[in-house]
Amino acid sequence: MRDERGITLITLVVTVIIMIILTGVTLNLTSLSNNGVVKKIKNETEIQQDMINQEKEKTSNVIKNYEQEWGLS
Repeated sequence: MRDERGITLITLVVTVIIMIILTGVTLNLTSLSNNGVVKKIKNETEIQQDMINQEKEKTSNVIKNYEQEWGLS
């Protein structure tokens, strides 16, 4: 009778193929598709940066108005 303690080459190949398929599906869902997570994050980052710039401009305008009002400029 054969000793069956190790894994066979077929089992190893099947496991590697399954892992490659899962990796491809995961990459496609997260970063490579049009609705991927990475693209959504980049878009949200751009929106937040625009909002920050708008707030900086508003704050600067308020400070300028107070300086003019109090005669500090």
